[in-house]
Amino acid sequence: MSKELTEQELEDVKQIVCDEVDAISDVLLEASHAIHANPELNFEEHFAHETLTGILDDQGLKPERGAYDLETAFEASVGDEGVCVAVLCEYDALPEIGHACGHNIIGTAGLGAGIAASKVASKLGGSLRILGTPAEEGGGGKVFMAERGAFDNVDAAMMVHPASGDLVKMNTIAIQRLHV
Repeated sequence: MSKELTEQELEDVKQIVCDEVDAISDVLLEASHAIHANPELNFEEHFAHETLTGILDDQGLKPERGAYDLETAFEASVGDEGVCVAVLCEYDALPEIGHACGHNIIGTAGLGAGIAASKVASKLGGSLRILGTPAEEGGGGKVFMAERGAFDNVDAAMMVHPASGDLVKMNTIAIQRLHV
């Protein structure tokens, strides 16, 4: 985010993050399995929304439910100045095949990353935004959220995505158009 850390401070921050992930791993795994067992399509992700925002409540992060005028979107923020990092959580399913793309994992892994990062945000400076992004399988949830300001003042956005192997580099397509 925005403070320079010594090597030891960086190691301490990494350890805090790892310890936090370990501390909530059972909750995250249970949530992932529950969301997988209850697949919900575009903009109908009520069970997933309540499951994930409930975990944020339990962690004291006070999520805004129905963020950006989308009933199943959410946002939880920590800090209010400096570099802003957004962690994205997807949780919708596909018709007939459910969570074949692993959005139950994307949602809970992103939530875990966001919660863990929130524990060190004050040590790093800057701010963190955990965004629940509904309707990613054809509904354009992130597009609506972007149009409504979800990514305003965000310097970097990240998400966790499952894959069948290790990925070091990935080509992506952004929704932002550039005119040269």
